[in-house]
Amino acid sequence: MKADSYRGLAPYLGIALATAFVLVFVLKLPFARLDVPYTFEGDDIDKIAQIQTVAETGWLFHNDRLGYPFGYDRLDFPRFDSLNYAIMGPIAALTGKPALTINLYYIAGFFLVAFAGLFAFRRLGLGTGVAMLCALVYAFLPYHVLRGIAHVTNGAYFLVPLAMLVLVAIARDEIGWDRPERKRRFVFSLSLAALIVWQTPYNGVFFVLLACVAGAIALAGARRWQTVLPVAAVILAAGAAFLVEIAPVIAHRATAGEPAFVAARIPSEADTYAMHLSQVLLPTYASRSKTLVHAKRMFDHAFGLDAPYLEVSNQYIGALGVFGFLLLGWALVQSVATRTRTGPVVADTTVDGTAAAVRICAVFAVAILVLALPSGLCTLIAYWITAKVRAYNRILPFFAFPCLLAAGWALQGLLRRIRRPWLGCAVLALIAIVAVWDVVISPRFMAHTTLAESWDRDRAYFAGIEQQLGPGATVFQLPVTWYPEQPPQNRMNSYAEFEPFLMTNTLRFSFGGAHGRPGYAWGKYIETRAAKEAVSELHAKGFAAVLVDAYAYADDAALAKVTDAYKAVLPAAPSVSHDRRWWLFPLDGCCGERVPPLESGRVPTLFTYGTNGAPLRFDETAAGRLYVASGWWDPEPWGIWSNTRARLHLKLDPVPSGASVLTIAAQVMVSQRMPERSVSVQCNGRAIGEAIFTETTPVQTLRFDIPAGLVKDDGVMELDFVTVPRTSPYHAGVADDDRELGVGLIELSIAPAGSAPHEP
Repeated sequence: MKADSYRGLAPYLGIALATAFVLVFVLKLPFARLDVPYTFEGDDIDKIAQIQTVAETGWLFHNDRLGYPFGYDRLDFPRFDSLNYAIMGPIAALTGKPALTINLYYIAGFFLVAFAGLFAFRRLGLGTGVAMLCALVYAFLPYHVLRGIAHVTNGAYFLVPLAMLVLVAIARDEIGWDRPERKRRFVFSLSLAALIVWQTPYNGVFFVLLACVAGAIALAGARRWQTVLPVAAVILAAGAAFLVEIAPVIAHRATAGEPAFVAARIPSEADTYAMHLSQVLLPTYASRSKTLVHAKRMFDHAFGLDAPYLEVSNQYIGALGVFGFLLLGWALVQSVATRTRTGPVVADTTVDGTAAAVRICAVFAVAILVLALPSGLCTLIAYWITAKVRAYNRILPFFAFPCLLAAGWALQGLLRRIRRPWLGCAVLALIAIVAVWDVVISPRFMAHTTLAESWDRDRAYFAGIEQQLGPGATVFQLPVTWYPEQPPQNRMNSYAEFEPFLMTNTLRFSFGGAHGRPGYAWGKYIETRAAKEAVSELHAKGFAAVLVDAYAYADDAALAKVTDAYKAVLPAAPSVSHDRRWWLFPLDGCCGERVPPLESGRVPTLFTYGTNGAPLRFDETAAGRLYVASGWWDPEPWGIWSNTRARLHLKLDPVPSGASVLTIAAQVMVSQRMPERSVSVQCNGRAIGEAIFTETTPVQTLRFDIPAGLVKDDGVMELDFVTVPRTSPYHAGVADDDRELGVGLIELSIAPAGSAPHEP
């Protein structure tokens, strides 16, 4: 028995050794400083920050060290990839090094994908040697290597091979509740359906869509409605898993409302981020042939596919995969040409089991192409159902698996024709060397030594800052940016303001407020104040220092304008990092005794407004931005544009004892294409009026009566604006701007009914 067990483990030991060899000698992955992330910009930083949050708090949702003092809430970014963080978080908690954790998970991903691929390929009938080759190529697809740690959760597609096993079993009508082996497959399928959703929602969506295709194959073959029950079961399991994942977000938004522009997606992105067949079949920019690289670049440039780099280019599945893709087409041709008595030949059990699996997978491949190619079904889904799923190129692991299965099937047939075993092994080894050498490319993080040096210097700088300010001190960060997906500002990448958080153990930071939440609104308001006024406000909220990221400013003059202003009003000299990127200004001695840090997240999130008719303006430097709740773009010199749906959130003080009048100076974008648009206004859920804007009246002063009692004793007033029809300057023929624009708010005032109205 032990000998059989060892023989069963031998292929997995072999694939582990082969994977390690490729990592070390072909990919040349750096292992000297695993405590330093392989890359450290943009999404890399965000991923590491999430791991650190899980390590510190137990899960992703909240962290008191971020978003001070209004609170940081990851629930405003409704994608968690929970299974990955459930693995990485505890490791980071034990090691205290989130960068080490994400590096290890990235490395482990190659082994996990290889193991799962080997298991699946063997279960579908490939011999051990051929299955090992296919699994190795599958694990080292450029899709995986280039995702790096920035998209480590997308690159860790180790559940996809198991999902393909489930899909083939559904198509073969091998899942049910009537026999023990069918029951085991049923339980495995339900478990996989839940886990793949938690691993990444993208893979969950793709799995459900392909399960429908598998169910159609089974129904066509058996012509019994019961064959679709496993499909319904896995869809329900995946849906339940998704609800479990998203339930905290639903509960959060029921109380906090929708944030503005969080993970904002537009339907056209489904076409932009589609799976391009040319990129699947053509070698990558990292090909070892300069001629091929040049040809590929010329092709991509001609068709506008040279950006975005990761999501569109370099989806190559290797020469072995391309060969398999052609064989899938041949398998479909055979299916059409062959007549059998047992039903559709794609699920024919009278032929070789691997051949039948290849035919089934060929149908899956066609379905993937119909779904994910540019102008495919993905665009219809994005427009008519949801644009949240936009990067359909991420279905590539589901597509590469059938291609490699077909290639393995053909290769296995070739090897069977070779009568001498040693010669067959030599041929397989040669093909393996060529196939792996062809597909494995160099990653983008080869300058790891330089990154490690910068990492060490930054850690030393922030260690000194933490010692200087004391444990638990609070730091206000400039410039003020929102979370998540704030575009880069000059040399400051997205999520760069997480870096100080990752370099310290106890300090609290202001970054982390979502667009449309009080923390971001208040921070932007403070940023526009004069340095003396800003320092006074910050000191009153318990901040101990201001930290400026020089990379965010266009040039030395722009940076000096900020730093010189704070130097002039603060007694203590700034602490500047070695590369002059970070400028920390302690607030000691600025305004009397230091105010103790407030309890993060416990600060009132409603800003007061006096009901004396004083105007509230919404331009770049005005206080109106404090009252923006959701659905508003950033203020401009004249005021602020809303989306087609938007909300303001105010706390009136004093609370009106009777009826009030709301006066609004507003504009709406109209044009010859869109000559008339209406804006309806609600106060605390009750309609209070509507206005029509035309080409002759694009700017108006509106007055709405607010009945007595509509504003309750707590003084809370929520004003909702709905603009119809929806349009953007681009579609209206006004400008090259694809933002949806609703009402443009210039000024607002609230006064008791009967008082002299304020004229904007």
